[in-house]
Amino acid sequence: MGSKMVANMRRDGRSLLVFDNNASVTAQVAASCPEGKIKAAKSLDEIGRACTVVFSMLPNDNAVKAVSGSVLAGAGDKKMYHVSCSTISPVTSRELAEEYKKKGKEFIASPVFARPDGIAKRQATWLVAGESQGRAIAGELLASAGKVVDYGPDVGASNVVKLCGNFLIASSIEAVAESMALAEKHGVDRVAVMNMLSSSIFDCLIYKGYGSRVSTRDHRPGGFSLELGLKDCTLVNEAARQADVPMPFLSVLLDRYTSSKAKGRSDFDWSAIGLAVAEDAGIDVSKDVARTRKDVDAGNLY
Repeated sequence: MGSKMVANMRRDGRSLLVFDNNASVTAQVAASCPEGKIKAAKSLDEIGRACTVVFSMLPNDNAVKAVSGSVLAGAGDKKMYHVSCSTISPVTSRELAEEYKKKGKEFIASPVFARPDGIAKRQATWLVAGESQGRAIAGELLASAGKVVDYGPDVGASNVVKLCGNFLIASSIEAVAESMALAEKHGVDRVAVMNMLSSSIFDCLIYKGYGSRVSTRDHRPGGFSLELGLKDCTLVNEAARQADVPMPFLSVLLDRYTSSKAKGRSDFDWSAIGLAVAEDAGIDVSKDVARTRKDVDAGNLY
């Protein structure tokens, strides 16, 4: 995800300093720009010292907290804007915003609806929230990479919206999987059924993309792992509990992702909960699991 953002910003004429915990990844991204407009940092402290605007794309709350601490330590007294594009708890964003504010800096939450290919094609939807100046800067830099939606000064608001969206995607995956199992158990071609549905009454990105993955049982990694799906459902659950919102469908999803993780499928695409739905219906998916495991181990992406 981050490398696609870097490529877009470079094409927009930006000079960039990049960092990843995996030094080979950082070097590869920097080498992708032979004119030297992308440089590799040796540490997060260096990012903090050199940059006024910092973008991060990280897997979870703990990573965002750790990176924030390092970037803040390197920033010193200068003004800095940290735009977090990660899916994290709204509570975490609000806590970090307060920490940044105390040090004269701004933490902006801008989670994104897109897989890596969508970011590369500039088809992403960016949800921006936080202090007005940082929000404006983030919006300006992200505008060419898709649609920017402003959720105002509450930095946690965009995280809530992102969790709502991911809950709906996960619910759609579960619903598609149950429907495909029903078709298959009645001897109807599940792939043909999904193709018809996603080209008629469910003609939209989510049903086309994940409908195809579930019906063909193609769960190769493609930017969002099952492990991350479980993480996001857990974040939705935390947010729901904090606001006393009952979410019965969410309970099913948490169990589905937990059982799939227990079966060793954490590194499959998060649509792989469809395999567990089929198994519950008494459908043998062992060949599909073995094929996906082989693809994952070989690094074959969707």
